[in-house]
Amino acid sequence: MSEQNTYFQQEILNKPLQKHGLLEEFNLPPKAILFIRNNKRNIIIALVCCVLAIVGWSSFSYYLARQNDRAAVLLAEAVGQGAIEKRKALLQKVLDDYGRTGSAMWAKVEMGHLAFDAQQYDEAIKVYLSVRDGLAKSSPVFPLVQMNLAQAYENKKALPEALAAYQSLAEIKGFAGEAYLAMARIYEVQKAMPQAKEIYAKVLAEEGISPAVKEKVQAKLDRL
Repeated sequence: MSEQNTYFQQEILNKPLQKHGLLEEFNLPPKAILFIRNNKRNIIIALVCCVLAIVGWSSFSYYLARQNDRAAVLLAEAVGQGAIEKRKALLQKVLDDYGRTGSAMWAKVEMGHLAFDAQQYDEAIKVYLSVRDGLAKSSPVFPLVQMNLAQAYENKKALPEALAAYQSLAEIKGFAGEAYLAMARIYEVQKAMPQAKEIYAKVLAEEGISPAVKEKVQAKLDRL
């Protein structure tokens, strides 16, 4: 028995030690363990890069959120100003300091409204066009700016441009009725009665128009 124990002890001494570490504790396949150990440096570098990217993205997201919050506060302050010049100055500050935020877009729209109210229709048209051309047609803001643009053309007495702007608005679901009414009004001003009648007929065919408005339109048609 003593000789057998001595034999096993000798076998253990002569047998190469098997490396056993944390990876073996996870019961990973030997090939995976070998790959990790042979590429340890590259794997560590990749992990560090991933951590830095995550931290960087989180910091950037926090920065954007802070910028949006500050822009919104400044925009609210600007809109609440009673003095026109002070309002313009604050709106311009929103554009200068926070030009990449959604608040900057609304600040620009508000600048257009100020120009419109001051009957500076060329300036209002310029502003509305710059905002509209930066929007996707699917944006819920697009038809609102298009409406402002059409009204600016109409008030400027640029009637062909106004008709074209209202026609584009009429192609957007939910805005056809209002656009058609404006177009018919312009045709009446131009004494183009056949076109006015045609547009009023489209108004009557619109489902979204209230019965009261349709009644007035029908009465107007009867008089034309």
